[in-house]
Amino acid sequence: MIQLLLDQRPNLEAKDTMGWTALMVASAAGRIEAVNELLEAGANVDAVNEKGQTSLHYAASKGNVQIGRALIAKGADINAKDRASQHPLHRAATTGSEAFLKILLNPPEGRPKTRLNGADRAGNTPLHLAMESGHGEAAAILIEAGADRERTNGDGQVPEEIDGVGGQEQKRVREYLVSRVGTRRGF
Repeated sequence: MIQLLLDQRPNLEAKDTMGWTALMVASAAGRIEAVNELLEAGANVDAVNEKGQTSLHYAASKGNVQIGRALIAKGADINAKDRASQHPLHRAATTGSEAFLKILLNPPEGRPKTRLNGADRAGNTPLHLAMESGHGEAAAILIEAGADRERTNGDGQVPEEIDGVGGQEQKRVREYLVSRVGTRRGF
């Protein structure tokens, strides 16, 4: 179906009222076939919408590794910042997508490394967001990759001090993290 449309040579960079391109829609919807066809037709892998988000931001938010790999293979900027100063790594950390974190943390040879400790507009790093959302395994992956456990956010909190989901669940996440990667320096 999409090939029939592509045969009409449409403007691949046309945007809807929110600034979404066809590639963004296909990426967010998890439509790998459409993503591949749009990429082969020359769609701009780093086009941004009104929020400054790219197709890779949406693939990361959905944890769609197959689409993430396709976008990265076509040169997607793994360090693209949206208007909230979040990279795709922030999005993958928030949703706890361990597999997506791993593809972002291990870019293809010759590509820039992922900015592991980049802060968003609130000062949160991907590690802050993984802890806030209660994703212990994602937090462990980030720490093992070198995430700064001592970096404070805009509220002066280090990642492991964030209340996040709170209660017993947050306590279990902290306990898991200590069992997996140990305690922070000096604690």
